[in-house]
Amino acid sequence: MTLDSRPARPPGPPFRPSAVVQMLRRDTPPWRFAEMAQAFPRIASLRLGTTPVYLVTHPDLVREILVVQSKSVEKGPALKGAGVVLGDGLLLMPNERHKPRRRLVNPAFHHTRLAGYAVPMTVATDELLDRWSARAGERIDMAEEMAGLTLDIVGRALFGAELGAEAQQVYADMAQAMSGWEKMMLPGGARLMRLPIPAFKRMWAGAAGLDAVVRRLIAASAQRKAEPVHGVDVVGDLLDAEIDGERLSSEAVRDEAMTLLMAGHETTANLLTWAWHLLSRNPEVAARLRRESAALGHAPSYEDLRSLPYTYGVVAEVLRLFPPAWVLEREVTEEIVLDGWTIPVGAIVLASQFALHRDPRFWEEPTAFRPERWLTAEGTFSDDAPGQPRGAFFPFGAGTRVCVGESFAWTEAVLVLARVAPHWAPVTEPSWRERLHAAVTLRPHGGLPMTLRPAV
Repeated sequence: MTLDSRPARPPGPPFRPSAVVQMLRRDTPPWRFAEMAQAFPRIASLRLGTTPVYLVTHPDLVREILVVQSKSVEKGPALKGAGVVLGDGLLLMPNERHKPRRRLVNPAFHHTRLAGYAVPMTVATDELLDRWSARAGERIDMAEEMAGLTLDIVGRALFGAELGAEAQQVYADMAQAMSGWEKMMLPGGARLMRLPIPAFKRMWAGAAGLDAVVRRLIAASAQRKAEPVHGVDVVGDLLDAEIDGERLSSEAVRDEAMTLLMAGHETTANLLTWAWHLLSRNPEVAARLRRESAALGHAPSYEDLRSLPYTYGVVAEVLRLFPPAWVLEREVTEEIVLDGWTIPVGAIVLASQFALHRDPRFWEEPTAFRPERWLTAEGTFSDDAPGQPRGAFFPFGAGTRVCVGESFAWTEAVLVLARVAPHWAPVTEPSWRERLHAAVTLRPHGGLPMTLRPAV
């Protein structure tokens, strides 16, 4: 085929109305994208509507869109819809305003701050252990339990405050807001959100409830900073953030706090939920994880993180197999070229972590849960140990828009697993079917029923 006779768009799956309807089901898109990566091993053109949509299915092109040509793309419309709840925070901010805001927010997540944040992480985890102590043999929804734990951690580390009796209402408001946001992602959803439709009315009510709580907690954090002795919290750092005389406005602090509350709670909760499921299905991995923690001779703390390489490997494998952020969406704002194909302004480019993380071209035994793949010959943890190409593993994104809370999430997940696993070995209900709910994040459909079993 000559260059002139080549089609205007790369090949892709044929348009079938039934396939489009299937893609609206929450359990279908991750698996469909994984199939497309094998059928179209670099880039695929998707016919889902009037807007051109492309799925990049090779690590080279993932880095091309997220790193090399990142200035020519912005966050996509599905994520931008979250602005009605989150406001104008770092997650949704356009490129031209992202860099200066990132410079203001970064210090709050500097590695020197993590030791301070680790304290509320361990305190909240120990309180969970206390609550579970009388529940051996009880059936629980692990998704709900981990959501409660991460919400507690975010409240303490983000605002320096225990949510206490408010936690249940905050969790309910989050669920309502997230549910409405998911419906906005459906075709025509954004046009319907202002109509008196019950789902969207609940979304607005949930968003208003969260806004009131966040504003009150920010005010309380500001008041504590005036006291001679006060603790460490992210919002306190944001209130003090200043570069070249510029400080965050009160609305900007609110937007960043709301973003961190929603994103920091939801993603880590899903990560930990899937971790307990995978440990249940792989008892030999769980046993090795317990041995590593037990070898310390005391409950793991921030200072012990370097002594927990296998636990880091467990977290990495969960992020590989069930990445909470399972797909990234970018809208093209300046014409770009990917693999020789011209991608026009207004087109949507997708990169699926779920698909690339399970691709047999880049991973040995791609569906196996093997934390040891992340260990070097010396037994240390390394992102590069599996030998995958750059761009094949990007659970927190890549480039200048990589998640600002990545180190926070790693620290939280490792500490929670290392402190809980020596005491408990939760068992997934045998009848539970591993079904996905892929929307804003990747959750187990309908929660995760598990039975609390003491570790032996």
